[in-house]
Amino acid sequence: MPEPSHLRVVGRRIELDAALAQALAGRGVRTLAVDADQVRVSGAFVLPGAAVQIRCRELVGTDAVLDVSGVTPAPDWSEPRAPNGAPKSVDGQPGQDGVPGMSGGVIGIACQRLVSVPQLLACGSPGGDSQGGGDGLKPATPAAGDGAFNKDKDGGRFGGRVLKKFGWSYFLSVAYGEHGRDGAKGGDGGAPGRPGPGGAGGTIDVSFGEASPPPRDARADPGAPGACGAGGKGAAGGDAGLGGLHRLYRYEWFKRTLERPMDSGNAEVVSARKTYKLAPRAASGKAGAPGRDSDVRYEAQAGAPGAVRWQSVTPGDPASRFDAGFLRQLNGWAERAFECGEPESAEAIARWGLSLVDAGAAPADATALRRSLEQLLSRLRPLQAEGALVRS
Repeated sequence: MPEPSHLRVVGRRIELDAALAQALAGRGVRTLAVDADQVRVSGAFVLPGAAVQIRCRELVGTDAVLDVSGVTPAPDWSEPRAPNGAPKSVDGQPGQDGVPGMSGGVIGIACQRLVSVPQLLACGSPGGDSQGGGDGLKPATPAAGDGAFNKDKDGGRFGGRVLKKFGWSYFLSVAYGEHGRDGAKGGDGGAPGRPGPGGAGGTIDVSFGEASPPPRDARADPGAPGACGAGGKGAAGGDAGLGGLHRLYRYEWFKRTLERPMDSGNAEVVSARKTYKLAPRAASGKAGAPGRDSDVRYEAQAGAPGAVRWQSVTPGDPASRFDAGFLRQLNGWAERAFECGEPESAEAIARWGLSLVDAGAAPADATALRRSLEQLLSRLRPLQAEGALVRS
């Protein structure tokens, strides 16, 4: 059964730290809602691209980071360049595209008091670099065939002629080699892939009631675009193919008695070359044209900028964010503080709850919630009076 991507955490005191963030990321949590009297951010709480909504009376985050910035995904390819040309396809292969950057997530905080402010980050991640194109391949030029005498004709398969006859048989003959083949065009360099666009900046929205310290750092920057890989290089054209070797043959009554290539040092071959002005090889081919370097360059866009809002508000402004369920939890937190011998905390929680109810939070349950909170405060007065007598 798949893990839920949405999670709500409720408690009087909740700590957000690196271990919790790692566990939530492992479960695939993408939306985290935190309802508490006090939320403490400790160390680096990093949940890439997630939406984190916090509702509390106090937020504490000394030297801490709450980070929902995007993270650039790994590309589908591992090599910096696409494959080079191959014998059957000499052009370099095009590079693969870079991955798009991940958008920054959302941080929403509604609280009464910021005791200390964590660094808040909701930046888009950079786009991925694209893969470079592969280099072209220099093609191989096939070798030309050498002369091969056919006794039923006056030459071989590439032609030839009889140099000297004796009776009805061929006495001395040359079989020509194949003309050298032209070199093929060199492989073109492959184009690079398209770089990935940067991820959009996310949203940071912080509203608080009491005067609080200024934000340590709150950023929702856009992600930079990825860089374009280099284009592939074109290869040299195929070499000019050498012509095939001519061959000298002597037959006597259909019996082959001499078969030598024309570059042989055999005395009869040397004499025949001189007498009949024979070249050792057929004519060579032409060299192939070089391949083209890829000059393609792609550009990607940066992500859209995010938004950061940091404002002090009156109790009526955030009241709509605190529903009846939250206020019932708040009443329970005040009761637990009272039971644990923390009257000052119980009073602070209860009075904050009353201010929310007075500002219009949970109108359908306002009467019952106000009665419960006022009853708790009435139970606290004797303790407060007793404490005042003890101090005096």
